[in-house]
Amino acid sequence: MNAVNRLMGIGLLLFSQWSLSAPAGLLDALHQMRLAANGMATHFYMFSGLNADSKYSKLIDVSKQHFISALERVKADPAAQSMQPSTEKINSQWQALNELLEVNRQDVLTKGFASIRLVDDMGRMSTTLVDDIDAAYHSVQQSTSVTPPAAVEAARNLAMLMSEITSLYAAEGTSNLGYLFVGTGENTDTIGGLADEFEQQLTTLESMNVAPDAATSLRNVASKWRFIEERVRKHNENSVPFLIVSYNEKILQHLAAIEASYQ
Repeated sequence: MNAVNRLMGIGLLLFSQWSLSAPAGLLDALHQMRLAANGMATHFYMFSGLNADSKYSKLIDVSKQHFISALERVKADPAAQSMQPSTEKINSQWQALNELLEVNRQDVLTKGFASIRLVDDMGRMSTTLVDDIDAAYHSVQQSTSVTPPAAVEAARNLAMLMSEITSLYAAEGTSNLGYLFVGTGENTDTIGGLADEFEQQLTTLESMNVAPDAATSLRNVASKWRFIEERVRKHNENSVPFLIVSYNEKILQHLAAIEASYQ
C-alpha cells in the first residue's frame, strides 16, 4: 500500500460507529483535524527538503482534504456551538495557514526554495492551530461530560505525540530551518521529551485490558516504535526523516485500528 492510500485509510479507520454518536462524533472530527494539521506541516517539510518531491505534494493535499472534511463535520455539529476556541476562530486560523502553506509550496516549485521567514511563520501558525483544536477537543469533553473509552483516548494521545514528533523531526532533518521552531533554544530536547512521553503513554496503553481486536494493532505500534525509537532520540546525530515519516504513517494506521476496534 503506498503512502497516499495508507494515509487515506487512516481517515476511514477513525470513522467508527462509536465516533458517529453525538457528541463523540465531534471529538472524532476534532482529533482528525489535529492529525491532519500536523500531517500538512510534515509533508511540506519533506516536499521542500526533497526538492519538490511530488509524492509529498500529493500527501499535503490528502492531509488538507482530511482537515477540510473533518472541519465541515465540526461546523455541522450543534454541539460545537459552545466550543472554545470557537469554530469561527479555528476556521479563520485554518484559512490563514492554508494560504501561507500554498505560498510556500509555490515558492518551492518556482524558485526551488521557500522564504525562511514564511516557513517559520507557517510552522508557528500550524502549532497554534493544533493547540487551539486540542483546547476545543478538551472543552467539548468538559461541556458534555463525554469521554471516549480509555483505550481510544490513549490511542489518540499516542497518535498526537507521534505526529508531533514526526513533524518536528521532518522540520529539523530536511532543511536548515528546523532550529527556528524546534526546541526552545535553551538546550531543551523537544523531540526527546516527546519520545519520553510517547514511551510512558505506550506503556500505559499496554497495561490496559484492550479489546481483542486491538491487541494485534497495539503490538504492531510497539514493535514499530521500538524500531525507530533510537533514531528519534538521536535525531541530532544521524537524521533519517524519510524513515521516520514512513513509520509514522504505519503507527498512525495501527492506532486508528485500535480506535476502530471499539465501534
